[in-house]
Amino acid sequence: MRALRFNKSDPFVQDYLKEKEAEDYANDLLHGKTHPKEQLYAKGRMKEGSMNKTEKLFQEYLEAQKQAGKILAYWFESIKVKIAEGTCWYTPDFMVLRPNGEMELHEVKGSPAIFFDDAKVKVKSCATQFPFRMFVVFPRSKKDGGGWDFTEY
Repeated sequence: MRALRFNKSDPFVQDYLKEKEAEDYANDLLHGKTHPKEQLYAKGRMKEGSMNKTEKLFQEYLEAQKQAGKILAYWFESIKVKIAEGTCWYTPDFMVLRPNGEMELHEVKGSPAIFFDDAKVKVKSCATQFPFRMFVVFPRSKKDGGGWDFTEY
């Protein structure tokens, strides 16, 4: 018995493959399977003023810093800054007050892989327009000793 070979550049074959891919994707969703890239995406928006798991862990870190006297205070989603005309606003995750009176804004992300372009633009815009030090914070893996990685903008 001979196997059939298809020319993948044939428009009919391309249409069939697209339909098959869409059908397979729908079946995966129906049966609760996710694709690797989709596992990076958030499951939905948190209610305003409520923290996700990474933000709660970072709050614990900030509380320890406060107890050690390295920061005076911190606030979660306490300010909203206008970064462009119209309706473009940015709400940093944490505002942190240092003992020297310096104010910092901290944006917490689960990993660099999910720090997408739109968020980068807002962070960079905020860093250049306002007199705050701006940090994006990522959790460090346990195999690398845990803790937090800070990137200043």
